[in-house]
Amino acid sequence: MEITKHCQLCNHQKVDFKTGTICGITDRKPEFVNKCVNAKLDSKLENKIETTNVEYQRVLQSKWLVYTNFIVFLIIGIAVILTGYFLAQYLLKFRVIGAAPFIISLVGLLFVIPLATGPLNTYKNDLKLAKERKDDVDEVLKLYGIKYDINISFGKKYHGTQDVYVDLKVKK
Repeated sequence: MEITKHCQLCNHQKVDFKTGTICGITDRKPEFVNKCVNAKLDSKLENKIETTNVEYQRVLQSKWLVYTNFIVFLIIGIAVILTGYFLAQYLLKFRVIGAAPFIISLVGLLFVIPLATGPLNTYKNDLKLAKERKDDVDEVLKLYGIKYDINISFGKKYHGTQDVYVDLKVKK
């Protein structure tokens, strides 16, 4: 595990743009094995626990919407592609070959199907990142013997801003 993951939770952390993370006690790069004896895990720790858990829960909350979007646009995309195919079959009965069926099928393939897969891929990436961040915080807390209980509730969403209520209890 990277040393800086400990420092991101510590109130002693300083960030210098030339050298990166610096310990506020020693004014040098952090040097320790497993865990820091001088770590002050207080307000910064609580803020990090809250933000990583809220981010993770927010991503999980969008799962139903993302999968519904995927199914709806996948069905529409397949319907558009099949419409182009059946139109081509119909026109072939009259020995007519037109560009319209191919264009219709391409619209389904190139424009509608990505509307299904794009948000799904974004959701999977966001979920992976949020889970990694949460696991990083939890891993550091485990080393220090710190546990927490957190209850997160999301309020109504107004103009893109959502109220979030967090009840965090840290046990050291």
